[in-house]
Amino acid sequence: MNIAPKRFHADTVAVCPVGLESVCASELRGLGLRVGSPTSGVVPFRGSTRAIYETNLWLRTATRVLVRIARFRATDFAHLERRVAELDLGPYLSDGVAPRFRVSTRKSALYHTDAVTERLHRVVGPPKTDDDAPEQAFVVRIDHDTVTMSVDTTGEPLHRRSWRTETVGASLRPTIAAGAVLLSAWDSATPLIDPFAGSGTFVVEAGLIAVGRPPSPDRQYAFHAWPSFEGGTWASVTGTAATRIAETPRSGGLTLTAFDRDREAIRVTLANAERAGVVVLADVRPIGRLTGEPGAGLVVSNPPYGKRVPAGPAGVTPLYRRFGEVVRERRPGHALTVVVPKGERLIDRRLRTLARADNGGIGVKISTYVPTMSTRGP
Repeated sequence: MNIAPKRFHADTVAVCPVGLESVCASELRGLGLRVGSPTSGVVPFRGSTRAIYETNLWLRTATRVLVRIARFRATDFAHLERRVAELDLGPYLSDGVAPRFRVSTRKSALYHTDAVTERLHRVVGPPKTDDDAPEQAFVVRIDHDTVTMSVDTTGEPLHRRSWRTETVGASLRPTIAAGAVLLSAWDSATPLIDPFAGSGTFVVEAGLIAVGRPPSPDRQYAFHAWPSFEGGTWASVTGTAATRIAETPRSGGLTLTAFDRDREAIRVTLANAERAGVVVLADVRPIGRLTGEPGAGLVVSNPPYGKRVPAGPAGVTPLYRRFGEVVRERRPGHALTVVVPKGERLIDRRLRTLARADNGGIGVKISTYVPTMSTRGP
């Protein structure tokens, strides 16, 4: 069961929000990788060490990338300990790095997750005792007595973008925002506007997509601390990324606009955009002051649903209806994409749900409407 410390071609999965599997799979294919059949929140693919580095750098809808290092049956703790002791985890654990185990069990003799975790630490090494000490996470799933052990290649979740150091309440997760933009089939040569900007997540994610930049540049990953880390391969990956960025066509017509009635939201939007290197036009403005634009483009937003902005006695119904009316009147040629838990038909009856996901414990729908050419006008 020894694991080769270099250039492994292993079973690898991208973990993403449930509901965005098809978008994540498309991203993986775009990187030239062979993708397996997705399951709930998991998209399997096969790839080399280089692929593991590239997926962490480029995937916009993934939360983390895991590499399966072992699968075996265990019906008692003695069997579990013996099989884990046979594994060579040296490629993933540097001196001074403590293992951390995320254990789940289902219909198995080893059903007590805390007891399983204790036995794993007994074999692999003790947990950290200092809050600031480095860790390496392993994901252990026991299903019908079959143990699957994977190593986390990512570290801090990918949805924690390096540029999003400030947020306002109930902000949309960047993975869901990126998924919505990708599902919208937005042409980056046309304007994009978010009239409920919040933390600016939509406009920043769209801007990074438009210019072909990674979603969270200049961050460290778990694999950087591995003894088996291949510095030359990583340099090649980042060098290829720089070439890709340089070769991405720049459209002079790209305009990213963010409005919000909350002044603090606009301040946060501009600060996040600056950290991401994305140029955004932002202004304190309610939905009723959305400017007119007859041409093509995309209105994309996560309008309030009573969490960040308290709803009145009628709930969000008046706001949603006004939102839809303004977009139809002033942006008739624009596509519309919204992320809401419910009530999308109040905004526009032509909206169709393309995906469902979970945003901070709230189930949301990604719904889109694309106008016909006749609606867009000349």
